Amino acid sequence: MASTGRTKHERALLEGLHHAVRGLRAPFTCGGTLVPEQPVTLCFPDNTQITLLRARDTFEQERLLRPLVERCAAAAFGMGRKTRYDRTIRDALQIKAEGGTFSVLFDPAAAGILEQIRRELAPHDSDALTAELYNLNVYATGGHFVPHKDTPRGSDMLGTLVVCLPAQFSNGAFVVKHHGVFQTYDWGRAIREQAEPTRIHWAAFFGDVDHQIEQVWGGLRVTLTYLIRRGANAARSDVPDRDHGALNTLVQQKLRVMLDDQRFLGKGGTLAFPCSHLYHQDARFQRKQRLLSRQTLSALKGRDHNVAAAAMAAGLEVTLYPYMIETCADGTWQLDHFPTRREKAALGDQMDPTDLENALAVRASSEDAGDLDVVWVDPPPHFNAQPTMYPEIADREAHAADPDLPALMHLHACEYSATGYFGNEGSDIDLYIYCALHVSIPPYGEGARAVTGPSRLSSPARRRRVQI
Repeated sequence: MASTGRTKHERALLEGLHHAVRGLRAPFTCGGTLVPEQPVTLCFPDNTQITLLRARDTFEQERLLRPLVERCAAAAFGMGRKTRYDRTIRDALQIKAEGGTFSVLFDPAAAGILEQIRRELAPHDSDALTAELYNLNVYATGGHFVPHKDTPRGSDMLGTLVVCLPAQFSNGAFVVKHHGVFQTYDWGRAIREQAEPTRIHWAAFFGDVDHQIEQVWGGLRVTLTYLIRRGANAARSDVPDRDHGALNTLVQQKLRVMLDDQRFLGKGGTLAFPCSHLYHQDARFQRKQRLLSRQTLSALKGRDHNVAAAAMAAGLEVTLYPYMIETCADGTWQLDHFPTRREKAALGDQMDPTDLENALAVRASSEDAGDLDVVWVDPPPHFNAQPTMYPEIADREAHAADPDLPALMHLHACEYSATGYFGNEGSDIDLYIYCALHVSIPPYGEGARAVTGPSRLSSPARRRRVQI
């Protein structure tokens, strides 16, 4: 927690809020398994149907699915704005679903998967989620995909659903990581050991989360990929009031204690919460940043949504501000709004600070994020150290480059930099941006800090004074 320049009393209050925020349950991935009513079948325009059934072993699986492999093409990946093919980065085959190239006799909504994802990843959305079939991926022997983020596709995109079909393969685990927490889906082993030959496995995750596919040793790893989109009326979800929402109760309590304390930011100020997730160019944010509303609140993910909702329920004004972080000198730029298409067009792969400030709507800049006239509840990020999916590698080779893991550096190294990998293809429209929530704390006695009755008082002495 950042506490520079704060009194001991203020630091204690910030520490309590910091721990309350860190204690919020906000998963970034969820998964499950089920036996479909009918085996999953792929259908092609020439009336060919291929049913996915588990074979006796990996060798037999490769033979049975040879007709499917012959329909596939090499899979690409995005490197910044460019779409590339490089088997050292991604070695896979795919069939894109666009244009009706194939369909599948399986419905994630009817199977209950989308409702489970909504409950786990977006419980504040009242509307049902939808799943848009995007492609089919096949990873054969040697196939893999280094850590990457999924290409963002529209403001209603919540994340990605991957459905693993019951084809035999060994190794090829799916690893998802966010802020040092790992979730590994070892579907190859599960398929080999399961009693039901048609059982499928699935995982869903936010698109900005780093994930990878470890090398397949044998057989065929066959998956369907869906884009998860929010419902049309998701923005109507209510902000929890003070007495509802178990996840946010403690955060609201800590905020209330701060607001009722005259010694905490008595003249007012701004609390800053570094966002847990990255955000892309949602049209709602491509302008001068406005206060979050119920509509824009719905665009936030996981812990970010919970923190903003708790602050708004306490009567505080919350704004989502984009930031640029530069790794070499650890410089920080607070932007007035998300980069527009025209501003992004002016960005090069590498820019010096003066060029950056001329190209973007910079609100404030500093070599120290602590100098940006906000009070950080969590420490602002610093990226001088090389990040990695595997901390033990960094410890063992502290000074060695980690060429297979650039996705973790992508937007943390300057969001516009074309140095990170995306799933499937490059993107000229959307890029993820690092953000922070700014919560405006009014002067004591004003706004949400107005002393209106005993319930807003923090000490018996103040209570007696008002009652006289």
